[in-house]
Amino acid sequence: MERGRGRGGMLGLLLLQALSEYCRLERKPPVTAGLIAANTLIYLHPKFLHPILPSLNQVWFNPYLILKHKDLKRFILSAFYHIGESHLVYNMLSLLWKGIQLESAMGSIEYASMVAALVGMSQGITLLLAKVLLLFDYERAYYNEYAVGFSGVLFAMKVVLYSQSDNYAYVQGFVVPARYAAWAELILIQMFVPGVSFLGHLGGILAGLLNYGSGEFRDLANDILGYASKQELKV
Repeated sequence: MERGRGRGGMLGLLLLQALSEYCRLERKPPVTAGLIAANTLIYLHPKFLHPILPSLNQVWFNPYLILKHKDLKRFILSAFYHIGESHLVYNMLSLLWKGIQLESAMGSIEYASMVAALVGMSQGITLLLAKVLLLFDYERAYYNEYAVGFSGVLFAMKVVLYSQSDNYAYVQGFVVPARYAAWAELILIQMFVPGVSFLGHLGGILAGLLNYGSGEFRDLANDILGYASKQELKV
């Protein structure tokens, strides 16, 4: 699968949305801005970065290749690559909305630490799930799957954001209890969006649950919920 080359319209929408959100904020969240900029720059893949940025085909998250070659490049970098403009923009708009709330509530240092942990945990859990399924001879669909994108981390962030919320959230037009929003989105996306990585999204949800349950960010839950309750909770 090759990355789409059509650029302009949707990236312009992302830029306008990001600028609009940032202009209305008193405190600008630098880590979220940096993550969006990094993902976008990697997708655009300008010539001056060619010597240091591997190609898309070199970073696909593929459990078989990662385990066979102990390929940390695929393990880490695959989360920051996207296969098309719509894939990038959808994920970055989601990151913008979640990141603003989480970083504003947690502080930039704690938020950056959380995101770094979620990247490693979501990728690791996805790899572990694929390996476990292989032991049950269920290898074709997942062990040899190729995937890229930040969505696994976004699912984990959604779990953290809504972890103890008693509010409701909109998921693909459905109203569900916010704490179950990630699970609802996992099912609905799998039903209606072809070609998505079920295992990658599930790995993200489990990473979010483990991360929040680890205790490191449990003390921040009330601060996060206090901030999030002031926002309109929409997916």
